[in-house]
Amino acid sequence: MPFNAQDEQLLNERGMSVNSVLQQIHQFVHDTQPARLDRPCTVGDGILALSATECNTYKQIFEQAAQNISIQKFVPSSGAASRMFKHLYNYDPNNVSELTEEFIIRFDQFPFKSLVEMRMQAAGLHLDELRSRNEWSAIFDFILGSHGLNYDDQLKGLVVFHSRDSKLYTAFDEHLHESVAYGKQGDGRCRIHFTLAPQHFERVSAYFEERLKQFEHNQFELSFSSQNPSTDTLALTKDNEPFRDKNGALVFRPSGHGALIHNLQQLDADIVFIKNIDNVTVQSALADTVFYKQILGGVLYDLRSKIFDLLDRLETEDAALEEALEFIQAWFQPGLTVGMTRQQMLQYAQLRLDRPLRVCGMVRNEGEPGGGPFWVKMQGGYISKQIVEKSQVDIADPQQAKILSASTHFNPVDLVCSIKSRSGENYHLDEFIDYTAGFVTEKFQQGSVLKALEWPGLWNGAMALWNTVFVEVPVSTFNPVKTVNDLLRPGHQG
Repeated sequence: MPFNAQDEQLLNERGMSVNSVLQQIHQFVHDTQPARLDRPCTVGDGILALSATECNTYKQIFEQAAQNISIQKFVPSSGAASRMFKHLYNYDPNNVSELTEEFIIRFDQFPFKSLVEMRMQAAGLHLDELRSRNEWSAIFDFILGSHGLNYDDQLKGLVVFHSRDSKLYTAFDEHLHESVAYGKQGDGRCRIHFTLAPQHFERVSAYFEERLKQFEHNQFELSFSSQNPSTDTLALTKDNEPFRDKNGALVFRPSGHGALIHNLQQLDADIVFIKNIDNVTVQSALADTVFYKQILGGVLYDLRSKIFDLLDRLETEDAALEEALEFIQAWFQPGLTVGMTRQQMLQYAQLRLDRPLRVCGMVRNEGEPGGGPFWVKMQGGYISKQIVEKSQVDIADPQQAKILSASTHFNPVDLVCSIKSRSGENYHLDEFIDYTAGFVTEKFQQGSVLKALEWPGLWNGAMALWNTVFVEVPVSTFNPVKTVNDLLRPGHQG
């Protein structure tokens, strides 16, 4: 695969080398493969359903631990708002989709309606007049265009999601409110890390600087990062050659949210909560979300403490080995290879315990998009709990398709993580990625088809070799906004 001097210079500027790119291409072209599902994780078989007593116990564990540990929230936030409003583009009054019809009929319930009205008045327009004449094209153009709300070129986090007490709140605002409720450290700080595209840093920083003045709790510690250009992947032709633009330059593409594992690696916290930017709710409906976040945090902290204790004891107590093996089989990895010596079992226990830990909330499957919890056959021949997306499964295989359809739960991206070892140092998270879980998709650019390479998803293959626990949580904790019409759901109406 030929690379010229111009290519090498471009690679160097991106923090890459010819060898690293060749290795990257080989991984995607030759090593990626579908997940091999063994069976769905269900309650009692991979998913933990807690009793009321257990919930309260874990809540207390978290509340006590939060006084003495560092906590941070990690929010992938680079998503564009334009996808939310896709059904409003190219509006045709003679051919109105169901989503657009619902948007029009229930327009008064959208929280940004008052903002539209105010901005229109400033521009010499009158919303009620346009509505009376059924001129929705003009209204949609004002919502989307740069002369209005500019939601066609806006971050999803800056879209108005809620309205209460005559005040408007964006998704960014609601993450701040939510963090105060469960993410406050003993020193009073709420630490939140947002991932953004570099061109949005200044705008978002300025927004927060102004908004934080309105919060009673003002001990927020906000930080930002972007995907490193070195995690971008080289686009390929259908023949697996480098794809080049009209000037002959190599074409690179962002490699998906799996690249954010490197951003997560840089955090300094004992417990990290991970949640998508659009999964927020109104304050009047926040109680369940807070309660179960504390429970997930309690489960994680309790397991983390027991793991650290076992690792300490395995170094000095011979009797701790049996306890460690039972703990591993009960929580993480069923079964044990036959024929291992005691020394090999000790090494296995230490290796199995000494790795990043995540506790994932799982919601009963009600048709929402998202990865599901499955027992997966890994390359080493063992089975492991994994979050698997439909795109990772070979649905042409009838048996795999049957297992996929039998899933009872899905992952609402509700994770609590421990990324530090006993020594207090961060694990090298790239050592726990299953690179075979990458994606190869086809895109159309410059009149040609190219192959786009995406790293394993952040909560899929990028965390595949972590210790994983699935806990059932109620659907009331999951309030995503994939289209703007989702703001009409109870979790957003208050």
